[in-house]
Amino acid sequence: MRARYSLAGLFLALVLPSAPCSAQTSTADFYKGKTITIGVGGTAGGGYDIDARVLARHLGRFIPGNPSIIVQNVPGARGLTNANRLYATSKRDGTAIAVLQRGLLTAPWLNPAGVQYDVFKFNWLFSTAAEPGVVILWHTAPQNSAADIQRTETIIGGAGDSAIIPQVYNATTGTKFKIVAGYPGTADLVMAMQRGEIQGIGYYSWSNINAKNPGWIKDNLIKVLMQTGDRRHPELPDVPLASELAIDSVKLQVQDLWLAPLDTARPYAMPPETPEDRVTAVRDAFHEMVRNPDFLDDARRAGMSIDVRSAQDILGILNRIKSAPPAVIEEARKAVVE
Repeated sequence: MRARYSLAGLFLALVLPSAPCSAQTSTADFYKGKTITIGVGGTAGGGYDIDARVLARHLGRFIPGNPSIIVQNVPGARGLTNANRLYATSKRDGTAIAVLQRGLLTAPWLNPAGVQYDVFKFNWLFSTAAEPGVVILWHTAPQNSAADIQRTETIIGGAGDSAIIPQVYNATTGTKFKIVAGYPGTADLVMAMQRGEIQGIGYYSWSNINAKNPGWIKDNLIKVLMQTGDRRHPELPDVPLASELAIDSVKLQVQDLWLAPLDTARPYAMPPETPEDRVTAVRDAFHEMVRNPDFLDDARRAGMSIDVRSAQDILGILNRIKSAPPAVIEEARKAVVE
């Protein structure tokens, strides 16, 4: 008996330590000479696209086998085409990744038309950043506080999130935003605000202001009247949170459903059925990459915000959304017209 256990112990000692190495070798063998494609559900030059291209320049160096990485733009239906494609038709061998518009995390509950994916079956990888946002008005606007935009009509421009989130504010905090929709993108909103066509923007990334328009703050060209998040940003200690202005507990839950994805602003995923070792390899590579000085310097030059969220963080938000009472989900749907 002693000899038998001794031999078994020797066998385990020899075999088990080599298992991780064997798995890594297998992953490296697969990825060697391969190309990973990152699908982006928007046109070239947008925020998701710029971030994905920065990531693509560096991530392959940290994945076993050092695959090449390219970005493919898959515009359509505000990113829905990209998400549906990743779920249904993308390769499941570890060579397909997509960065999904954050609103698609809540779409199965809040805007299910056209959704052909199950968010819980994606292999979530990471999110490069959270995206706390602010209500900003140009310095010429007469409103100076959150109370002012609750009392008086405020004309703002809308494109994407900046057309949706102010509707949520109107329904949950009593703001009186009049939203001028139809602007192609954020750059167009900025020009319209500076020309006086609109008084401000109801949702704008605070990190983007710091990275791309710091002069707005330095020269007092904007007024920041409200912010998202679960706590006030250290740079905005006197600006109220949207949650602090919610009319009641139900309105607060409605607000949370719409704003929750902002905490995972750049979520990346692989398709269902992708081999687990390759999913793990990409996750591990990302977390190694975000500590790399070359990547961080490139991200800084591109104005890319780095505020990492893990796959577990993304799933936590999805489970929170899923657990919302049906009545709250129904009220949340009614809060946004388009």
